[in-house]
Order: sequence, then structure tokens, then C-alpha cells
Amino acid sequence: MFRKILSLSVAVFLSGCGGGSGPVSAPNGGGVARANTVIADEFISYLFETEGGVRIPRLLKYEGPVRVSLAGSLGAYRNDLQSVLAGMRQHSGIDIALTDGAAHIRILQVPAAPLKQIYPTAACVVVPGVISFTEVQRRQFPRWSRQTALTKAVVLIPDNAPPYIVRACFNEEIAQALGPVNDLYRVSDTVFNDDNVFNALTTYDHLILRLLYSPELQSGMGQAAVRARLPALLARINPAGRRSGNTVRSDARWKTLIETAMNSSNPRPTRLTAAQRAVERARRLGGHRLAHSLLIYGRLTLQHQPTQAAPAFQEAYQLNLSQLGPNNLRTALAAMHVAAVAIKAGEFEAVITLTTPALATAKRFRDPVLQAGIQGLRALAFAQLGQNSAAQAARVDSLAQARYAFGNNATQIAASQAQIEGLLPDNS
Repeated sequence: MFRKILSLSVAVFLSGCGGGSGPVSAPNGGGVARANTVIADEFISYLFETEGGVRIPRLLKYEGPVRVSLAGSLGAYRNDLQSVLAGMRQHSGIDIALTDGAAHIRILQVPAAPLKQIYPTAACVVVPGVISFTEVQRRQFPRWSRQTALTKAVVLIPDNAPPYIVRACFNEEIAQALGPVNDLYRVSDTVFNDDNVFNALTTYDHLILRLLYSPELQSGMGQAAVRARLPALLARINPAGRRSGNTVRSDARWKTLIETAMNSSNPRPTRLTAAQRAVERARRLGGHRLAHSLLIYGRLTLQHQPTQAAPAFQEAYQLNLSQLGPNNLRTALAAMHVAAVAIKAGEFEAVITLTTPALATAKRFRDPVLQAGIQGLRALAFAQLGQNSAAQAARVDSLAQARYAFGNNATQIAASQAQIEGLLPDNS
């Protein structure tokens, strides 16, 4: 489920909701350079447990070619969907394609209000075992845990979703419709993570799908039988994973705290308290979950307590930089937050230094939301430094990326640009 629960505390560009369509770059030699033993544990969690913790007793996948249909009201996104499906065919080895006829997975645009009544925090959702929204409204569908095989599903996208959300939903919901229904906060570079940093299928995600659709795994297999086949499968499919590694465990309490903090419908004091506690708990977890907690806490304090936000953003950036590297999307996202603080402090040269590699990463991932935010900050910094031609070029690109992300919503674009401009220091 793609959740729409991230903070818009300063600007939508600081929300962490990317709309990228570029894959995570593979390590030298191809594959995912993480221990296959760890990936096996994560695979089991994706396939045999729901987000709510309900156990799925058997492996679920489509047997044979998978066909996807797109509602006519979403016809403007046909090329985007074709790109996602082509990526699945090439990188996941799945026989999946768009059709105008009978389909296994139907992508529907539905009224936002009734969808929100059923799924209050979801930006979009996949429901198995049905072909219509009416069936969903009537609760006439079997739960994932009661499915015996995958034969049909609907992906529901609200009619008020901006373009970047629609594209993100194509990636995550179609992938989850194919079987990996769970989301894991403990995995960093994946769309199967409700922090929504990655909104396009990554190299890791394609590996999970390729593993699932290997002929050695069939619908109906139990967890023990699947686990027994994973070592040989992963050794063949992902030779880069022949290394040691320890599985990182989930933390239900941290998950509750971070989701409370990210949910913009909650009162700000409730969110801030949850964010503080999430940071405290994440210090025992480390890694990207600590960095993410710090970013959420920083967003909630940036406007009113910038002295609290600055060290939180800086720590998150250093964590991601040291553990994930300078070219990771999480590092670029954190760099943008540090740059926002630098703008407020009038440190314009630092803004350019921070955002230069971050912008390159945003472009490589083709993430319009992140790119628009970074370019908005760079436009302000260049202007303050008297580099007017560079400022104009950054401003034009920021607006172009914002239009690609938000469509014709001029109000949203203008408000977001105004919020970024509001970060400038008051020198009066």
C-alpha cells in the first residue's frame, strides 16, 4: 500500500515523496550487494506476512502471463505504465504487459472520498480477488491471507491524485499485486517501504520479483518449502550477495511512532512527541530508520524551532552519507534538508556545495519532486550570490519539474515555491 502520510511541514518538496522512475544502480558486476541470507529473510517477510502482521499461509503468485489494463480516465499515463511494465519484463523476468482486453490486474481511477473512507491513509491501494471498486466498497473480497492463488486484482487510484502519486502507484501497487504484499521499514532501498523515499522499482525490488517468479517457486508452497529453495536460487540469481550479513529486525513500536509523526491529520504536538520518541527508539536501531526519524523530527521543528531542526538534519545527512554513500537517494534527500537550514542561515555557498551532488542523484533517479525542491533552493542561493543566469536556469527547471510532478495544479506549485522562498533569512 502506498501511504500518503508524510509531512508537508515546510514545503511539499521537503516531504520525501519522490516520483522517480529510475532504478537504483546495481553494484559492479550486477545484482544487489547485500547478503543473500538477509535477502532471503526479507523475501519471506514480504510473501508470508501482511502489513498488519497477519500470516499468509502459502506462496501467492500468478502462474502464466500477467495482463494489466488501464482505465480510460488515466489514459494520459499510458506511456508511464508501459515503462513500468517494460522494466518488470526486462529486470524481473515476468511476462507482464498492457492490454485493452481481459486483464488480471485492473488499474482504476475512483472517487477520492469513498476510497479514503475505506483506506484513510492510503494514496492508492491494491485489492486482490476483485475486478471492481463496487466489490471493494461492499467488502466483497477475500483477504490476502485467504487467497489460494492470484488470479485477479484491482489497483485503486483516487481521482485527485497528482501525477507523481499516480506514477508511484503504478510501481508499488502493481508490484505488490504480483505477490510481495508486505512493506518493511527495515529495508532501505525499496518501494516496499512506507517511508516512500523510493517510489520507483529499484534493483532490489526487481530481484525480489525475479526470485518470486522463478520456476522453482510455485503457488501454494508453504513457507518452509520456499525457504529451503532460496539459498540455491539466490546464489544463481544474485551472485553479488555471496557475503556475510545479519538480518535487521523490524520494530513495531518504532513503526507506530514514526507513522504517528508522519500523519499530517494528527495534531502537531502529538506528531512532535511521536517524532521525538521515534528518534530515541531509533538510536537503538541505527541506519536509515534513525536518519528517517531525524528528518521527520526536523521537518516538524524547522519553522518554529530551527535550532532543533539543524542538528537533526545534519545528523541524518551524515548517517546516510557514511552508510549509504553520496549517490543514494536518501543521502540526496537529507542533503536538501540541510540545505534548507543553510538557506535560513544565509550560508548560500554551502547550499550550492550540498545540493550539487544531490541534484545529480535526483536527476539520475528521475525524481521530479526532489529535483524541483533542490532546484528551488539553488535558485534562491544563486540569486543571493549575484549569479543571476544560474538562478534563472535553476528556477526554470524547478518549475518544470514541479509541473511534471503536480500537473496543472498552479495553486500547489505556487504555494510550494512560496514556502521555499520563505526560508530566506530576515535581514530587516
